[in-house]
Amino acid sequence: MALPNLTNEYDRSPSYHLFLRISLVLAMISLLCSCSPEMVMPSVKSSPKPSTLRIWLWPGSGLEPLIKKYAADYPQMDVEMVTFQYDDVVPSLMTSLATKSDSPDLVLLEASQLNQLKRFQTQFYNLYDYGDERVHYLDWKWRQAESKNSGFLYAMPVDIGPVALAYRHDLFQEAGLPTDREELAAYLSDWDALEQAGLQLKQRTGAVLFDNITNIFLSYLNQFDGQYVLPVELELSPHVKEAWDRAVYFHKRGLSAGLQSQTSSWAEGAVNRKFALVLAPSWLHGMMKKNAPATAGKWDLTRAPGLPSNLTGTYLAVPKTSSSPLAAYKLARWLTAPQQQLTNFIGSGNFPSTPESYSSSDFLEVRDPFFNNAPVGQIYSYTALRYKSGYDDYDYDYTTIERWIRDGLRRVESDGADPELTWKGIIQQFDTLNHVEGGR
Repeated sequence: MALPNLTNEYDRSPSYHLFLRISLVLAMISLLCSCSPEMVMPSVKSSPKPSTLRIWLWPGSGLEPLIKKYAADYPQMDVEMVTFQYDDVVPSLMTSLATKSDSPDLVLLEASQLNQLKRFQTQFYNLYDYGDERVHYLDWKWRQAESKNSGFLYAMPVDIGPVALAYRHDLFQEAGLPTDREELAAYLSDWDALEQAGLQLKQRTGAVLFDNITNIFLSYLNQFDGQYVLPVELELSPHVKEAWDRAVYFHKRGLSAGLQSQTSSWAEGAVNRKFALVLAPSWLHGMMKKNAPATAGKWDLTRAPGLPSNLTGTYLAVPKTSSSPLAAYKLARWLTAPQQQLTNFIGSGNFPSTPESYSSSDFLEVRDPFFNNAPVGQIYSYTALRYKSGYDDYDYDYTTIERWIRDGLRRVESDGADPELTWKGIIQQFDTLNHVEGGR
């Protein structure tokens, strides 16, 4: 737009000055309209829109308060929590990976779920690309999160499930058995001693020893190495049959109530003094309190018989469809750091996989009124530090064979199925599966 000539005869008249002002305003408007928005907008910086991380959890993970704290401490990161039922996590994740939609940036996986997904390595980020924090974690727990050649890290370790004996001190006292934690641990030093105590308890109180034989099988197997399959031969580990026989033996001796965990019948049996022992990993505490609150204070804790045992535990993995893998890793690293694992243990009972947490005074002072003020941290850390796990089979998906065995034990215990015939059926299924998958 051309500006008016400022040198003509009208340069000192009032009308000319009005015309000049109007012309200048119009010229400035034209100039502004022809410029890009970035050049003319006021230099006031607005707050950047937070990035969003989506994390998949299941109920009872205990991570929710920590995630809220992280979001408050790092407002530039918005964290969306999506809750799934445990059994729906893997199918939903597989669907998400296949369709590239609604995928999480971070997903909580139980040990067997992670193992099941290791065959899809290309669908996950290698967390070694972002860091190596192994110095903070139990060696066996860390190695479970690796590939077989140790070059790929699937997930960050969260919690573990060391096993202790939760026992009814009132029933043990009535049976004339030791009730002091240390005395009882020494008295029940092996599984044979546990059997004899169970027979005495049943004779004198009418209560049986265990709630169900599935927990016997799992605790017994995992005290060795938790291996279901010998990796080279693709045959069942001899410890699997040994654990099966031990569980069936306790059933035949009438030392199990046949009450499956997390059921209304289990809760009723606990309240009515039907059984006196639970082989309890640390994560089971919350379920016991929820299902049988009336028994609070009647339980106590001591070390389990035999070798140290661990039942599962959890991990945080970053699927390949995450658009913010580095941010997801940073969240996973923060959630699984020693301080956060200690906070989670104090708040929810989930046991840390970080041994440096065990020396904290806060950890050592944790006592649980539900378990007669037992020093839960001290009892479970004893097992966690002494547990030895096998590594060779972690690339083998054992979820199917474990499901068959669990179902078989349930049928033996609840339906009166013949143990030997049931076992033969499991072996036939296992052999058929290996012929199909192994091409033999």
